[in-house]
Amino acid sequence: MEKILNDLFQVLQKLFGQHRQLLEIVRTERENLIQLDKDALVAILSRKQSTIEAIGQAENQRLQLVSELGRLWGRPSSELTLTQIVIEIQGFNPKLAEQYRSTYHALTILIQRISEQNRDNQKFLNRSIDNIAEMKRNVLGVAATARGTYSHQGQRVTGASSSHLISREA
Repeated sequence: MEKILNDLFQVLQKLFGQHRQLLEIVRTERENLIQLDKDALVAILSRKQSTIEAIGQAENQRLQLVSELGRLWGRPSSELTLTQIVIEIQGFNPKLAEQYRSTYHALTILIQRISEQNRDNQKFLNRSIDNIAEMKRNVLGVAATARGTYSHQGQRVTGASSSHLISREA
């Protein structure tokens, strides 16, 4: 049982490291989105995908070890959350229980930060797409005038009008 607990802790440490990598990747992704560096974005997306796959593999290892632990303890693995494992080992190995607890909290914080950064990146992309669509409408002459604007004659304009050139260079 001690070997399973140690192996599980090693997998948790691996997950922690991979999630730190993923956080750095999504932060770098944001920088490359802002800079519009297509080649860097392609590379970063490839790194992101491989890191996510590595996290999935480590998570599978964690689930296998939790299943083994569940068989040893005579409990279904679905009941054995990390919090429950900490409670179980607290009595006979408080040092390891504390290591589990701190790793669990650190992982939770990392996952929250990754999720927040991904949401921010998605919002940035959505705003960029909206801006590009608006520019396209302007170029094609189908842009809507803003509410509360006035025509050349000083009359309030409420509907859509077509775009026009203000000046033309010779």
